Amino acid sequence: MEEYWDVYDKNRVFQNRTIRRGEPFKDGEYYVSCEVWIVNSKGEMLVTQRNPNKKAGGLWEFVGGGVHAGETTAQAAVREVKEEVGITLTPDELSLLHFYKHRNYFMDIYLVRKDINVENIVLDSNEAVDAKWVSKEEWRVMIENQVVVRSVAQRFDMLNSRL
Repeated sequence: MEEYWDVYDKNRVFQNRTIRRGEPFKDGEYYVSCEVWIVNSKGEMLVTQRNPNKKAGGLWEFVGGGVHAGETTAQAAVREVKEEVGITLTPDELSLLHFYKHRNYFMDIYLVRKDINVENIVLDSNEAVDAKWVSKEEWRVMIENQVVVRSVAQRFDMLNSRL
């Protein structure tokens, strides 16, 4: 199934048109994405390893993705978590941690505090091949070892004090 994204301007104003994922954006056009940082009661973060066939394949990241046309970022966050790791969230479990603008996209980063048994995780193998809980210290080592998606590592460095 093809994905369509809404097109926004630099001020995140919807431009009354959509674009098929993969089509080039014009200068000054943006799409919206989301990222979900799930943190358990031990302070560990749920991270996933990207499918090797994807861009940045084999690297680790938080759950997230593009917001479909007509969707809010909260709806996309709930959908992405369900699709990628098989966990059902409700929008009221999401807390907007940060709004981020980069190159040609906006990203809403959500924080979810939830204990999830790793055995209950059902991965979409097209998206991720592994998932695990990591402490901040373990995540920092993973970043130093360059096994984390670079942009994800940058966002973590910027926001980790807020966890």
